[in-house]
Amino acid sequence: MKSTIKIGFAVILMLFGISSLWAQSEETNKPMKTLFSNPDGSIQHGGYLGIVIGYSEVDQKPAIEAGGRLAWVINHRFALGFAGKGFFNDLEKSSGINNSDYNLAGGYGGLFFQPIIFPKAPVHVSFPILLGAGGVSLNPRDEYNYHWDYDNYDSDYSIWDTDYFLVLEPGIDVEFNVLRYLRMSLGASYRFTNNIHLRYDYTENDIEKQINVDPQALNNFTFRMALMVGWF
Repeated sequence: MKSTIKIGFAVILMLFGISSLWAQSEETNKPMKTLFSNPDGSIQHGGYLGIVIGYSEVDQKPAIEAGGRLAWVINHRFALGFAGKGFFNDLEKSSGINNSDYNLAGGYGGLFFQPIIFPKAPVHVSFPILLGAGGVSLNPRDEYNYHWDYDNYDSDYSIWDTDYFLVLEPGIDVEFNVLRYLRMSLGASYRFTNNIHLRYDYTENDIEKQINVDPQALNNFTFRMALMVGWF
């Protein structure tokens, strides 16, 4: 009885092995499939150049962002490339500028990933992600602090500071196929950075003072519009 079971088990294994070899021989005649390939294994290529303008808050002050994207589009469904932008938050030109007033300006860029859902639909959605690094500077609104000293007019230079940071910015865009080679998108993203360290020393009424910027001053939402020209 045991020998019969062993022979039956061996026959089953042999038949399974033969069927596996047959399936593999058929599979070798098919093109290799990848994450971004079509069912027949082919891949279509495209690319685009984009201009991006956005609004955000930096250090709890209104800020403008402007930048661009250069991307390779794989099979209409995924874009890979580079993106970068600059920003500044000196939007309010108040008349009563004092020595403690300052603004932040900088920029960042890096790798750009963009999964695209239903790309051939007139209106569709994408999920852009930027991963990179950048720099930010603290700039006094007045480059010099001026003081009267009897009949002499002196200037005391205001100290400014800079720092560098890593950034991760995931987002969501609603895209519109305006023309065959033109797309427009409206979207939002959130900017995550490591802590920054910026200090501003200034003199007011002959007293030396200091401001330490919030280490998470760059972390915030961005609302943007983009124009993209290329082969999608």
